Amino acid sequence: MSGARDMAIANSVVDLVTLRDQSRSELAECINKMKGPKALVLDPSLSGPLGLIAEKQLLKEHGVEKTYHLRTEPFETDQRRVMFLVRDKIWNMKAIAKQVRFNQNNRQKLEYCVIVVPRRTIICERVLEEEGVYNDVQLGEFDLGLIPCEDDVISMEYPDALRECLCDGDFSSLFYAARCIRKLESRFGIIPTIKGKGASAKKVADIIVRLRKEVPEDNKGEGEEQQIDELILVDRESDLVTPMLTQLTYEGLIDDIFGISNGIVELPSELISSAPQVGDKKAKVKVQFNSSDQLFALLRDANFEQVGSIVKKRATFLKAVQDEKDSLQGKSVTEIKEYVRKLKEINIQQEKNLLSLHTSIALEIKSLVTSCLFSRRLEIEQGILQGRIGPDRAVEFIQHLLCRKEPFLKTLRLLCLSSLIFNGIKRLETLKTEFIQVYGFEVMQTLEKLEKVNLIKKAESTSSIAAAAANISAATAGISVAQLTNKLTQSTGWEGMKKKLKLVVETEDDSFNDDIAYCYSGYAPISSRIAENALFPPGGDWTAAEEMFSLIPGPLFEHVQPSLPTAATVTTPPKTAARAANTRHVALIFFVGGATCAEVSSIRHLARQQTRGSAGNISRHYIVGTTKLISGDSLLGTFHDLLPTPARAGSAQTSRHHSSILRV
Repeated sequence: MSGARDMAIANSVVDLVTLRDQSRSELAECINKMKGPKALVLDPSLSGPLGLIAEKQLLKEHGVEKTYHLRTEPFETDQRRVMFLVRDKIWNMKAIAKQVRFNQNNRQKLEYCVIVVPRRTIICERVLEEEGVYNDVQLGEFDLGLIPCEDDVISMEYPDALRECLCDGDFSSLFYAARCIRKLESRFGIIPTIKGKGASAKKVADIIVRLRKEVPEDNKGEGEEQQIDELILVDRESDLVTPMLTQLTYEGLIDDIFGISNGIVELPSELISSAPQVGDKKAKVKVQFNSSDQLFALLRDANFEQVGSIVKKRATFLKAVQDEKDSLQGKSVTEIKEYVRKLKEINIQQEKNLLSLHTSIALEIKSLVTSCLFSRRLEIEQGILQGRIGPDRAVEFIQHLLCRKEPFLKTLRLLCLSSLIFNGIKRLETLKTEFIQVYGFEVMQTLEKLEKVNLIKKAESTSSIAAAAANISAATAGISVAQLTNKLTQSTGWEGMKKKLKLVVETEDDSFNDDIAYCYSGYAPISSRIAENALFPPGGDWTAAEEMFSLIPGPLFEHVQPSLPTAATVTTPPKTAARAANTRHVALIFFVGGATCAEVSSIRHLARQQTRGSAGNISRHYIVGTTKLISGDSLLGTFHDLLPTPARAGSAQTSRHHSSILRV
């Protein structure tokens, strides 16, 4: 599995392997703070991210004999040293304190070390003090940083950033994001230009600039060759519409239907021919997906309508390679050697297994996508975006989903989408009552949180809008209230934004395939439009685009970071040929609050399109950074998580995050 991860990031335009290795060595250093054999107790939310930078063998080499998940109930261990590796959450500290007291009550004298991710905070210390165990543990911290997921994707894997900022008023995640970017600069050189849109994005930019001035020891790498030319910060709050939509790329649909977590998908065992067959039809098999799988690399960014033709081409290619074997008789030694080399590169058997796997997945997705309910949902979503479907029909379909008791988060996404597009729902109180009746009282808190952050809200009455329009009309032109009300709605709401940014591409053919709108079959994500215009500002000036993005909340900004005159600049290594010839442009597009798979695909599409359209044969490389790779379900799930993250009592005691993953 480690080899597949290395292959997935080896071809990056910047050296992500060394970035991953740095995190690995820092993790080993943290584990070594407690000498000798030990038990490692993991926060369950860290299992996946840690699996991307380290493997079980690394832990064993540094004395980890057993690995557990932190639970709400204490557990017994035969190890005399216990190390906790957890996020900086109050409930984690309380769970640790409960474990320590449990062992003390059983007269077990153990050594404890608590490593807090991403940093040790005063709140964590205070909770341990209040629980009476502060003096019994050794405290440390580990900055997980940016984790390379693919050769063009790096992620903090910090799932709660948006909720903490909007709902809790906790902006720690913005500091962590800025610190991660500064860490990148220390390795790959100063990023000269920072652009962006949105309140949280601007806070991150301001913290980056401040850290550069206040923490001079972090500037040690700025004498290195500049490898990233600009940083584009995109605020998730500026585009809450996109995550609520159904993703229509191959990878996006896999995420929406099966769920992708840290590159791992749990698939029904019947979809995988090489998996051992068991009687339980609900049995799941973990499969790792990344660009080391050549077929997945071809499929992941494609609109699902194109998947069939890509799979067919791959099958034809593999058959041609196999058929070539039958015609080797009479060929020269050189030709035979070339065929053997080709076989080694392709690995026919593995490619056949992968072809079978993706064919099964595609057929399963197709059966769901062509179902009546799924098709109807897509029709409603597209109709809402295009303006063909009004709020009444949208609410009617939401009630239909409630009657069928469809999954809570799927139904909630459509409610949020409708509220965002229509600027509120008139019958919101009725819908909230119906949600509670169908899904139980525990969803009441979730709905309140979403109202607090305006993901759902009650629509203003027609009379109040008309009154506002009348007041404006009295001071302006003498047109009717109805006309002015309509004009206000069209120019300041979704319709105005849609026209200004060309968010909806309506064509009778597939001409939108040349635009980033292909990811959602005709809808261009607002976030990707921001990135597109920041990369190529109209008129060449990003700050002049203020009027274009005036309907999107949050400020538009640009910072220029001058290089510091240090001794290191004198000994800067010579530039690579591509950079010396000014034929390569690298941009980091960082999503503050999370990015969907389809948005990542749209950025890749931008890189391909803009490279083809660039003068002077400039190759453009875009790296996507994010606080977390998300889907609509996982984003709303952070508002719905009413219970603390440690595993419940009765769950599997030993951590499974290093369990074997199916190799196909």
